[in-house]
Amino acid sequence: MSTRSTRSRSLILSLILSLVLSLLLLMVPASGAPSDAESFSGPLPQEEASGEEESEAKFDLDEFELQVDLTGIDELEGSVGRSGQQRGQWRGKYGGVDVSFSLAALTVEDGFDLSAPSEIAMIVANNRGNALRKKGGSYAYEISKPLEGKFGYVPFGWLAAHDTNTGTKKDGYDILIGGVTKAGAYFLDMKIKTRFSDKEWAEFEEWACGVFTYTGEVMDPNWTESEEEARWDRSMPDSIEGNSNNHVLRTKYYIIFTNVGKSTVRSFGKKVDENYEKVRSVYPFEDLPGQQLLPIFYFVNKSEYIDWCVLNISWTAKQAEQSGGVASGDAYSTYHQAANASVHIHEQTHQIFRNRLHLSGGGSWFQEGVAEYICSKQSELNEVKQRAKDGKTQPFEELFTVPSLLMSAGGASRKEGGSVAGGAYTQAASVIEFVKHSKYGKDKFLEWLHAMGSVGRGDLPAIKRGISKVYGATLEEFEAEYIKYWSKRKKVKDWHAPAKKDKKKRR
Repeated sequence: MSTRSTRSRSLILSLILSLVLSLLLLMVPASGAPSDAESFSGPLPQEEASGEEESEAKFDLDEFELQVDLTGIDELEGSVGRSGQQRGQWRGKYGGVDVSFSLAALTVEDGFDLSAPSEIAMIVANNRGNALRKKGGSYAYEISKPLEGKFGYVPFGWLAAHDTNTGTKKDGYDILIGGVTKAGAYFLDMKIKTRFSDKEWAEFEEWACGVFTYTGEVMDPNWTESEEEARWDRSMPDSIEGNSNNHVLRTKYYIIFTNVGKSTVRSFGKKVDENYEKVRSVYPFEDLPGQQLLPIFYFVNKSEYIDWCVLNISWTAKQAEQSGGVASGDAYSTYHQAANASVHIHEQTHQIFRNRLHLSGGGSWFQEGVAEYICSKQSELNEVKQRAKDGKTQPFEELFTVPSLLMSAGGASRKEGGSVAGGAYTQAASVIEFVKHSKYGKDKFLEWLHAMGSVGRGDLPAIKRGISKVYGATLEEFEAEYIKYWSKRKKVKDWHAPAKKDKKKRR
C-alpha cells in the first residue's frame, strides 16, 4: 500500500474517531426532558468535588504546557485528575456566588486536531444542541468571542456563554474558556447561577484572560518551513508530484500551495486578497494578533482539484466534478479559472466566516446566503420578487432547516460553483439582502448576522429566539416583512456597500 493511501486511510479513521468522540462529549442525561434551565454535564458528570480542604489555586498542566491560575475563585475545592476527557473538577465561589467547573481535554491523539479555539465552542454547542433538539429544546451562545492572552500554540483563547434559565427567568450561565495547543484543545466548563452586568462581564473576562498561561512554542503567523512542508505532504495529491511549477506563495492574507505558473499565481493572489477585503467590508471582522495565513490549494486543472477533494474531504470524484471550488476546514481549494470567477469569493466567504468571523452555524441557508449574496449581481435575484408576489417563496420554517441547499436544489444548475444558483440559493441570498438593505432590518444587520451564525445549524428554536432578541418579532412576523420588502423591491444603491456599524456594541 502506498504511503499516500495509508495517510488517506489514517485521515478518514481520524475523522471517524473525531466524530464518535464528539458525539460522546457532553451528552445530556437520558431521563427527563431537559430545558435550558437544566445544567448539562461536562465532559464527564460533574460530581461533588471531593475533600473538605481548599485545593491549590495554581498548578501546571504539563500535557498542554500550561500554567493554570484559579485565583479569584474563593473557597476552592477539588483537584486535578485525569479520567477520560476530564482533567479535573472543582467548586467554589466567584463574586460570592456558587460556581462549579471542570477542565476538559480534546487531544490530537484522540482525533481532535483543531485549528482555532472557536472550534471548541462549536463542538460543545453542536453536541448539546443536538441532544436538546431531540427533546424539543435548543442551545445557543449569547456570547462567543476571542480572548487575548497566552492561551496556546494558537495565540488567543475563546470565551462562550449560554444563558440558563428556570422557567422563563434567566438566572445564570454555562461558560466555556479554552485554547488550542500542539497537544490539542482544552477548556474550562463553568456553571454559575447569577446574571452579570456589563461591568461584571468585563471583570470576568479580565479574570478569564489570566486563568491559563501557555509556556510552549507559539505558531508563526506566516507558517514555518516545516509547517509548510508538512501541509504540502499531507494535502497535495500524488498527481502533481514532480511538477516543475510546484511552489508556495504568500500574500497578505493567504499561503497558496500550487502547481500553477508563478506569474499567474501572483495575479490570483492579488485577487483573493482583494476578495478578502471585500468580504471584510460587507461582513466586518478584525484580524486577531498572531493568526496564521489562510491556506489555498490552487491547481492547474480540474482533475488535480478533484484528486485533492477525494484525498482531503472524502468526496467522491463525481461529487467533486460538480463543483468549481470548495472551502473545507481552514482551506479553500480550486483550480485555474478566471481570476474574477465568482466561485473564488463565494468559497472564500465560507472560509472567512468559519476562520475569521467564527460564525459557522445557522444552517445551509445562512452559510450559502452570505456567500451567494456577495458573489451575485443584484439583477440575479430579480426572480425572487415575482415569487414573493405569487406567494411561491419557500416558507422560512422549511428554508431554515434544510440540511443542504445544494442537495435540495434538484436539477437547478449553479454557475462556476458560486453565483446564480437554484431557487434555494437565490432565496437564501435574498434573505441577506432583505436584512442588510430594508428599513426594517438594516440598522441591526450585524447583530442579526452574529445571532444567526452563532446558533446550531438548523436549530429552529434558537433561530426564532435570535430573531426575537434582535427584532422583537416572531419568525412569522419577520417572514411577513421579508415578503413585503420583496413584493415591492426596488433597485438598491451600493448593493455591496460596507455594512452599517451596530449602534449597540456586542460583548
